[in-house]
Amino acid sequence: MTFNELKIKAKNYPLFKLQDVFKWFPKAKRETTLNQLNFWTKKGYLENITRGIYRIIDFEIKDPFVLANFIYSPSYLSLETALNYYSLIPDVPFGITAVTINKTKILKTKNYGIFYFHCLKPSLFFGFQTVLVGNYSYNIATPEKALFDYFYLKAGKTISPAGFIEEARLSLSKKFNFLKIKKWSKFVTKQNKNFHQLVKAFLEKYGQ
Repeated sequence: MTFNELKIKAKNYPLFKLQDVFKWFPKAKRETTLNQLNFWTKKGYLENITRGIYRIIDFEIKDPFVLANFIYSPSYLSLETALNYYSLIPDVPFGITAVTINKTKILKTKNYGIFYFHCLKPSLFFGFQTVLVGNYSYNIATPEKALFDYFYLKAGKTISPAGFIEEARLSLSKKFNFLKIKKWSKFVTKQNKNFHQLVKAFLEKYGQ
């Protein structure tokens, strides 16, 4: 495998994984391939974004959201990232936040910031849409699901539900569907009192 051969194979998929290389070059030896990728990275032909994830240097990643689902799957953007994306909260998140049914994980990248993946049980892994970006895509929660996930995963870290809702400084559009929050809340066990108190405080605050 030469770099030109790799570049031809990756023409339509310049953001690729290590396993993609072995699919493109099934006869390639693992150790040799890893050495080649490391060499090309040092030469500046490739960027090693995180372990096992590479980018042909000529390809520009215009939207780092694409990386979230690509580097850790299944997952979808949610929590602060999605809430800020929809202008539901004013604060810009420090990193990119997502949820997954896999283990909670933090991935640090040199050029694209930090990616936080929070574990969500499979029965609550829904309520997202897929956005296409060229030959790639990313999943992002709907506004209602992003807020639901936020309540669910932050509930255990708050003492005052009303204070938490107040500090969130939410800006809800007229299209925001409160009924979805009420419906999904039934999927959460009553033993999770902090969550239900948060939802109650939220609905009372916004007159629902």
